[in-house]
Amino acid sequence: MKNTSITKFILILAILLMVGGSIIGKIAHTDGGDINVKDISFVTEDGAELRGILYIPKSASEENKLPAIVASHGYNNTAELQAINAIELARRGTVVIAIDNYGHGLSTFPDENINDGIAADLGTYSALQYLGTLPYVDVDRVGMVGHSMGGSAIQNGALRAYQNHAEDPSIVVPTAVLPTAQAFSVNEEATESILSAYPVNLGTVYGQYDEWAEGMWGVKKGSDINTSPVAAAALGFETPDFDTYYSYGENIEIDREGAVAAAETGEFRVMYSPAINHPAIHFSKNAASSIIDFFDITLLNGESERASTDQIWLWKEIGTGIGLIGFFLFIPSLGLLLLSLPFFRTIVQKEPESISVINNGKDRFIYMIFFVLALLPSPFLYVWTTGYPIDIKAMGRTVPTVFPANEIFPMPIMNGLVLFNVLSALVILLFFVVVYFTIAKRQSLGSSGLGIRLPFNEILKALLLAVVVFGSAYAFLVLAHFLFLSDFRFYVFSVKALTPEKFWILIKYIPFFAVFFITSSLTLNLTTRIKGASEWKNIILILIASSGSLFILFALDYIALYTTGIKMFETIPYPEGTTSALAGVLLWGLLFILPIAAIYARIFFRKTGSIWVGGFINSFVVTFFAMSNTVIAAGIL
Repeated sequence: MKNTSITKFILILAILLMVGGSIIGKIAHTDGGDINVKDISFVTEDGAELRGILYIPKSASEENKLPAIVASHGYNNTAELQAINAIELARRGTVVIAIDNYGHGLSTFPDENINDGIAADLGTYSALQYLGTLPYVDVDRVGMVGHSMGGSAIQNGALRAYQNHAEDPSIVVPTAVLPTAQAFSVNEEATESILSAYPVNLGTVYGQYDEWAEGMWGVKKGSDINTSPVAAAALGFETPDFDTYYSYGENIEIDREGAVAAAETGEFRVMYSPAINHPAIHFSKNAASSIIDFFDITLLNGESERASTDQIWLWKEIGTGIGLIGFFLFIPSLGLLLLSLPFFRTIVQKEPESISVINNGKDRFIYMIFFVLALLPSPFLYVWTTGYPIDIKAMGRTVPTVFPANEIFPMPIMNGLVLFNVLSALVILLFFVVVYFTIAKRQSLGSSGLGIRLPFNEILKALLLAVVVFGSAYAFLVLAHFLFLSDFRFYVFSVKALTPEKFWILIKYIPFFAVFFITSSLTLNLTTRIKGASEWKNIILILIASSGSLFILFALDYIALYTTGIKMFETIPYPEGTTSALAGVLLWGLLFILPIAAIYARIFFRKTGSIWVGGFINSFVVTFFAMSNTVIAAGIL
């Protein structure tokens, strides 16, 4: 009874966190109601449906037209990750449209019958033109900001706008373009920017520890990008200083007043260099200050009444982060309460004892050897199966991977995870079999003592319970979006509602994730857990087993990056010599979700005495988490 009361309390707390966090997030998102935030979508010139989040300051009107900005996210992200920019720029009197780029989030692909479905601007051009239809936008003061892939997309969108403007003066063109965590787009000879012929102000915000420095700029370190030919091409001279204002082609520092004057003719240039890595630009007060500063100079004549350090975006992160905590607390608490109902109670049986027994030093040594050996394959499997899963259909850009995107399995990053999960399951199952036949058989343990055997109808009940738990948690996510235009996220870790098309894709991927999470539920509870050891010790062992070697890979890479400016493991095995930057960034998500899944596996094994409930719940939750923001690359939308 006491445990049930605690579980009910946690369930109520989880609901309060999801609702309360969403409210806090919305208050920050709208700056306490001073910004009207709308979810919009429209069909573009490219035959795609483009989804965007529109931020409209209350001061905007036909009589008081405001400058406007297109915000474009990076690969494998969505419009929500531009909230840091959108909130702060809108607070300073700028209309902002943050878009889901083509093939990302809720946006679809361009029509294959229009330019073969290629639109290298990824919808940024159409977003630019959409701003021109709004009566409260000053079309002579429009800017563009974009992260990583989005930084390339906005430069392509600006170029398309200027080229079309030459024949149709009604086409909206930007006066300021700011790629972040991305290089300037230049011609093949790297002698000039693709926008050099047009009166557009250019800048970049690029981290000193950005993982893509060599691929984007041709230099090893993010702190050295100002020495690259790409920088010289965009600024018009060699080796500009960071965080210094220039006029194009003049290697003489100008003051803020001079910067505003240069911006009036489209000649303002600047390279901001915060001490951050690639994804941290979404969570950096310094980066946000640089972005605010650039658009204050180029769109607001340097007259913003708010200091660039006056920022509230973190409160949205705190709010939606609280919602994320609630989401992950809701799942086990609801699952445990459902197991107390008569219908599901038949699943519950006595928890089997672990087959790992430590009676002496020899046992401890053997356990440690098996434990370490089981950890070793994960980093090698991860970098090989993940590869460099860039597959941007609208840009016509694809990098080979071991399991490429296709019509049936259209998500390149998910495909890498499928391979990783299946191969990892085989590895840990192999270790389990060895331990079973060397230890469990001597203890006369059969499958009934391993938490595997359960009548088929009870396994179906376990599956039904997982569906109910996941569906209930998902319902809160849908409500959060409907009521507060919110998902649950903190930094780059998020869950968000899916389109109907993506939901069917989710179902196709779940069985592959189930292979791993049902297997890991078995191995974590029967071989990683030590018979007779304290629960807290076993929890620590289970957490280490779930992701310990991946964390070591991550730590070695990022310690090297932040001490030398270069990752320890710079490349991946396939394609040989390709940067490991994307694999490293994607690893962040695994290090977040795998320990959570391990805790779920332990909670439900301890309660039910079998691997099925925890395995099924993890299969739904982790697959959903993995694909919430993951890009689709082939033939579905």
